[in-house]
This record gives sequence, structure tokens and C-alpha cells, in this order.
Amino acid sequence: MTAKKLYISADIEGINGVVSPFQCSPHPLHLVAYEAAVDQMALEVRLVTTTALEAGVEQVVINDSHMSMTNLSLDHVAPQVALLSGKPKPVAMSAGLDASFDGAMYIGYHAKAGTEKAVLCHTFHSLLYDVSINGKSYGEGGINALYASLVHQVPVILASGDDAFCREITELIPDLKTVCTKSALGFSASLNHPEETVLSNYQAQTEALFSKKGQTSWHENLLTLDSPYTLQLTFINSLCADTAIMAPGWQRLSGTQIQYEATNFHTLYQALQSAYAILAYAKPLQSAF
Repeated sequence: MTAKKLYISADIEGINGVVSPFQCSPHPLHLVAYEAAVDQMALEVRLVTTTALEAGVEQVVINDSHMSMTNLSLDHVAPQVALLSGKPKPVAMSAGLDASFDGAMYIGYHAKAGTEKAVLCHTFHSLLYDVSINGKSYGEGGINALYASLVHQVPVILASGDDAFCREITELIPDLKTVCTKSALGFSASLNHPEETVLSNYQAQTEALFSKKGQTSWHENLLTLDSPYTLQLTFINSLCADTAIMAPGWQRLSGTQIQYEATNFHTLYQALQSAYAILAYAKPLQSAF
């Protein structure tokens, strides 16, 4: 069977050359650095997209999954590609995904909060210290892969980011193809010229995926997890938990930790999304400490 429909969720922290928060936000003082990062983000996404289309994929949907989710524009994508832009979106980084897709790709992702030697590592929000599901700690890549697998039975087939993220995601999905965009030294990184290494690796991995041989094993990448699902969020201080617990359905476990239970993973993801979205209320108070 030839793959017809491809889903791409694109973040920016894991893109080649991105090593600073100043490159991730369109602040007037750092606009040049941000625009250069977006250009590289677009280059990596476009190369994967073009290679997939040339291999016979008929439809590609790109979900801009970074911060305001308005980083990429229609000028950055091919005419036959759909772009999901803006926020809030239902299920955020996984918005637009459904069972009609043959595979999903996570481009420019990063390692989870607290990872040693990982560029710009975090998990959804700077005030979140840890996110665990059924007792296991996950990053954004793992949680989105669980959503794709458990809700829509769509396998993740390619992921890219720094070496710390690549290790993290392949611990969950051992056979997953990855593109290492940089080698983390901490929040700093050792970088290679993108055309000589990163872009050629993207092209080679994508071509291999869409060969007849490459498509036979995708469903081995589907993750499993027993229901009911228990989500635990640990914040950096009790103010954050005070704020997040205002949403219904949460249980307070300690000063900094709250818990939510669901039998449906889609519901669990929405609860997670709501909990970190409401932290916009807590952040201004946090800055006063």
C-alpha cells in the first residue's frame, strides 16, 4: 500500500542552528535571529514535504506547533500543502490529526524538561517541571506520539531534534527514523552546516521511508498504554498548582503536583492542554517573586 496522506507537527527549538530563547520568539530586539530560525524551520519542513510528495504522497498537512503557532506562513509551504496556523487549537501540537493519515512526523522537537545536555528542553510550558502518564515521565514528543497511536492509530514515522531528543523518542519507539539536527552541550550545541549533514539526512531518511520496503514496518511504531490513564503534572511552585487546580476534574496531590484521570486519551490531552494554558494567569505573579 502506498502512503497517501502525511501529517507534520513542526516545532522550532529542535531546528538546526537554534540554541537560544531569543531565536524562538519575535521580540523586536531579536527579530533578525527569530526570522533566521523560522527560515531554517521552513527549509527543514519543506525538504521533508517535497521529498514525500515526489515519492507519491498525495496530501500533506503541516501543523505549526511552536508558541503562537504563527511562525510558518503560506509562503513557506508548497501550494498543495495545508498549513494549520494560530492558537488555541484543539489538542494543540496534534491538531488536525485523524485516522485518515498514514503517518506522522515531528520536526524540530526538543527533549523534556530537566534533561541533561539538551537544547531548550521543556515540556509544554516553562512553569511545568514534569508531566507523567501512568507513572512514566514523558516529553512533548512522547505525549504526541501516544495521542497519535491511542486516539487515531497513526504511527510516528520520522522525528528530528537535537541528540538528546532523538535518544528520548527512540527509547519509546526503537525503530523510529530520526534526524539529529545538532549535538547538545547543554542549552548550547555543536552545529554542522545544514546542507552538508542535516538536510541530506532529512532527504535520505524520507526517501527510505516512502520506498516500498520502508512502508512495511510503520505500524510497529504504534505505542500502547493501558486505560484508564492517570496524568500527573508537577509544577515549579505551588502558585502554579493553585492556578491549574481551578479547572474541574483535577485532584491535588501536593503543593506542586496535581492529577487527572480519564478513560479516553483525547480527554486526557485536552485536560493537559487546559492546565498549562491557564498558567498565563500565574506567570505575571511568578515574576514578582
